[in-house]
Amino acid sequence: MRSKPVRLTVTGVAYNRNDEDEAMHMTTFGTLSGDARGWKLRYTERRSDSDEKHDITMTMDDGVVTVARKGAYASDLVFRQGHRFEGNYQTPFGDLSMGIYPTQVNYKVSQEGDGEVSLRYQLDIQGRYTSVHKLDIAFETNKKTGKA
Repeated sequence: MRSKPVRLTVTGVAYNRNDEDEAMHMTTFGTLSGDARGWKLRYTERRSDSDEKHDITMTMDDGVVTVARKGAYASDLVFRQGHRFEGNYQTPFGDLSMGIYPTQVNYKVSQEGDGEVSLRYQLDIQGRYTSVHKLDIAFETNKKTGKA
């Protein structure tokens, strides 16, 4: 499939041990490309409380989801259910070590380009547990039916 425009709804919650839970909800536009062997979803995440933006590339292939986040706060993550991943979280103040342990990695994409991604994972920064995260992304192509 050539690249198709999609509308995304991104919903995330971070369940913190001692602090208040943090929720995020965003609707944006992006592109989807690929086929049944693998999919690539690209979009830009913009924070409503600042001018900060991040370019996100999510690849879905063989039960694994990878997320490359570029911008002031950047990271590359690999979500494979039951497998711990360790990487770096790049910030304007320096890099931090980051680990994730995914407990749920699900995605589905129709041939028309509609689909969803559902991730659940534990996050630690600098070797210390920080939170449990839930991230759900639903996306759909622009459907023009031509009906009056």
